[in-house]
Amino acid sequence: MADENPAPERIADCLAVVEAGLGRDRVLDIRVQGGGLFNYLLRVETRSGTYFFKQYLDGIENPLYSPPRIPAIERAELAERVQRLAATAGPAGAVPEIVAFDRQRRAFLMTAAPGERPLNDALARGELPAAFLTGLPRVLAGLHQTTYGRFAPDSLLANTEFRDFKLGLQYDDIAARLTPAEAERVLRCRREYQRRTDCVTHGDINSRNIIASDTALGVIDFEQSHLGTPAYDLAYILCEVLISQEAAGADSVAAIGEFLDRYFADFTAAHRDSVEIEVTQHLAVQTLYRFWGPSRAAWTGYVDEPSGARVIARARELLLADGPVTALLGR
Repeated sequence: MADENPAPERIADCLAVVEAGLGRDRVLDIRVQGGGLFNYLLRVETRSGTYFFKQYLDGIENPLYSPPRIPAIERAELAERVQRLAATAGPAGAVPEIVAFDRQRRAFLMTAAPGERPLNDALARGELPAAFLTGLPRVLAGLHQTTYGRFAPDSLLANTEFRDFKLGLQYDDIAARLTPAEAERVLRCRREYQRRTDCVTHGDINSRNIIASDTALGVIDFEQSHLGTPAYDLAYILCEVLISQEAAGADSVAAIGEFLDRYFADFTAAHRDSVEIEVTQHLAVQTLYRFWGPSRAAWTGYVDEPSGARVIARARELLLADGPVTALLGR
């Protein structure tokens, strides 16, 4: 059994959850898997295939963020519940299946995500894998459609403490760098969003949480899910499409339009224009955050200065505009 130095107690927990989910399937290899900011992740090779063990821990420190101290068990239960919802609502196989959940250990075992590499690798090269443009709109539309109006604003799925922490980073902190008129738009957008609990969102649908190739797509990491609106998730990933395509000199408008066409083919719980009008403001803010936020190097480190200045200017124009995002972008 190889390691990469997994902690012995984590291996013991992992083996217990594997046995609960897979019976006596022989474990061939366990090693630490990078990428978890607020949890512990192990890659598990067994006779029947590859699985991932994910355990939520208390007291995790991060050099970039100081998130609210939400108990690990609450984060684990939220992520497990939303991941199951997303797996059943979207295209088969796009969201890893949870094969065992252990509440006592605050952990679950899941299948491997399809796809080849994190999407951010492709975006940095100006590429949009075919499976991303066809599969992700269906994943998000399925989650939003099937949860629309279903959950009370005081349920576990509301996750307002973490939602408001993120809004502080992405909206309040960005507003401080803008003109008074721009800042008021950002803060109004944030206030209006905090009043909305329309559907379950992924909450962190960035390009590192999407595994993609031309033929396969996987979506992971649901622990930042919360009740909100479709526009938040859509803007969260489409801002990266906008940045990537503009930096590559490609047609960002066509890519965003194609993505939204596919999304609204499956999402019918709200009128397209009303959702797109809301997307406009969130897209502007999220784009600025990718350049100005504390993790900016991860999202826009590949963008040259002239391209970055052009995208930032376009985002600030959108921020002061009213209307559906595809119309304003000039589709």
